[in-house]
Amino acid sequence: MKSERNGNGSSTAEEIRFPVRVIIPNWNGIAHLPACLETLGAQTYREFETVVVDNASSDGSVALIESKFPAVSVIRLDENKGFGAAMNIALRGARSDYVACLNNDTEVDPGWLDELVACLERHPRAAAATSKMLALSERGRIDDCGDILTTYFRAYARGRGEEDKGQYDEEVQVFGASGGASLWRSETARELGYFDEDLFAYYEDVDLSFRANLAGYECWYAPKAVVFHAGGGTSRRQASEFAYYHAVRNRWSMIVKNGPAPLLWRSSLRILFAELLSLAKAVTERKTILTLKAHRDVLRALPAWVRRRKEVQRTRRISNRELRRLMSSGYPSLGHRIRKASANVFRARTT
Repeated sequence: MKSERNGNGSSTAEEIRFPVRVIIPNWNGIAHLPACLETLGAQTYREFETVVVDNASSDGSVALIESKFPAVSVIRLDENKGFGAAMNIALRGARSDYVACLNNDTEVDPGWLDELVACLERHPRAAAATSKMLALSERGRIDDCGDILTTYFRAYARGRGEEDKGQYDEEVQVFGASGGASLWRSETARELGYFDEDLFAYYEDVDLSFRANLAGYECWYAPKAVVFHAGGGTSRRQASEFAYYHAVRNRWSMIVKNGPAPLLWRSSLRILFAELLSLAKAVTERKTILTLKAHRDVLRALPAWVRRRKEVQRTRRISNRELRRLMSSGYPSLGHRIRKASANVFRARTT
């Protein structure tokens, strides 16, 4: 690892301590990294260092950073260890008060870090502050305004796909902070046990936010901390199947480890309904085998998750009623699925 330097490009001694460490996990992100690092370097908040954790990229990402962004520190991994492990490696070495998670396919507004830091300072019980993420290709379209968890134990990005008309411009408490662009208190993240590296990709941020809520902390949405997110830039067929498999497996990891027994019992029919609906969707999309493989691996991992559950539940400081108030009652994707299925039926009848 190179000597660490701050985000404005000036070299610093190893012993200087910055209030913020921005961590960017990277795997073959050379197409997006230049814009990400350039906008990060233009922040109005200057007291930060940038660390890219490279998951054994083969596209020249590291060489590009070293040649064009010498102020950025790089941690090279010898294999792709996933998002959580990459974050944890840089988090464990951080001496900063805050650590920021930032996707490599983002461009950040100049006031992004300023707004996140200010949000955490306004809310002393907050473990994390999360950004307003807009689509990079359609900047008036919302990508994520904080994560929600429904009583079906499904996680969703708040507002995703909606036109940004100011409906999410209020600073509010949300269930979770997106791993794509958020700021965490370093000590709190350590206290919670870091990101779960077993998840590899998807649901790591929801899982950590869930544990934060259980421990009595809060997650807040900072609407003026704006980020533009490319998203899905690598979602070819293989990547899509990878995401689908891990979404199923990791969702159940989150449920088993974190869900308080009374709430799981109360939501059992909803959870079953959602799972059957997902299975039906998998059949229509010819992903039945992939779904069954994910559920097989859920059963294999169950003993380890149950052991981890005991550790997580010992940290709980929030009541079931308080946690339930943080969850959403609806099923955001249900209406979309019904409309899509109806459209498919209509097309089938007219062709």
